[in-house]
Amino acid sequence: MKSIFNLNYLVAITCLVILGSCSEDKDPAKTDAEIIGSGIAWKLSAATSNNVSVISLIDLCLRDNLVTFNYETPLSIGVVDAGATKCDPTEPQTADFTWSYNETTKILTVDTNIIDVPGAQGSLMVESVTNTELVLSQNISFSGLTQKVILTLVH
Repeated sequence: MKSIFNLNYLVAITCLVILGSCSEDKDPAKTDAEIIGSGIAWKLSAATSNNVSVISLIDLCLRDNLVTFNYETPLSIGVVDAGATKCDPTEPQTADFTWSYNETTKILTVDTNIIDVPGAQGSLMVESVTNTELVLSQNISFSGLTQKVILTLVH
């Protein structure tokens, strides 16, 4: 009888150790909107059209801008920081904007051009998003032609 008690005691201890080691260490999966709006600044790293770099079409003073989407704010407020090089020295260093993201359509809507690409206007398509890279696209009319421009932003 004593050995059955010891065996039950040993099984109970083992179960407690196993259950105690099964903690929730992983963060729950984040939505694309939560990743985009992480509050960490995004910076333009590439702009292409038909697999050709078109980053030279974007003014140098805009390429160092930092774009921060804040998901936690009630209106999804973002901030554009003009970076070290401003296009106009009298412009403010930062400017707020509002944004929204539709998880179903993958459309990112902002109330301003967060990256001033010639011919760009309106909403952006989110091609992909990870914790370190945000790839956006938009059809842009430039010199009478409509081209799909892909913008890659990184943390």
